[in-house]
Amino acid sequence: MGAVLDCAQAMQLELAYQVTADGKAMVKVRGELDIATADQAYAYLRDVVDNQDGPVTMNLAELTFCDAAGLGVLARVARHARRTGRSLKLTAARPSLLRIMHITGMDETFPEVRVPALSIIAWPRQAAVSAG
Repeated sequence: MGAVLDCAQAMQLELAYQVTADGKAMVKVRGELDIATADQAYAYLRDVVDNQDGPVTMNLAELTFCDAAGLGVLARVARHARRTGRSLKLTAARPSLLRIMHITGMDETFPEVRVPALSIIAWPRQAAVSAG
């Protein structure tokens, strides 16, 4: 069993990990990954990635909210994992998070979150706004 991170403000975010017998780490994310919890979450997740020889999977089933800072955490941790030769995957993301990941292009970083049913829907990538 791993450690638990409780961010200060009324249980906004809880991160806990455990390592399976085959060496895979599973991080359970519960609560809100936002600007208030982003720095602590990144430090925790980076430590988990750094201390595991095997792949790390983040279970997002109980992630209730994720803002731009939270998406930034996911991107930074994924980049760190790649640079250090490790693997980071996401699982059980809610449809609202999958949609924003698709719109922002983050599904390119985490192809495992692409769902065939969602691929059929033609959600446009975020377009640049022109000054008019």
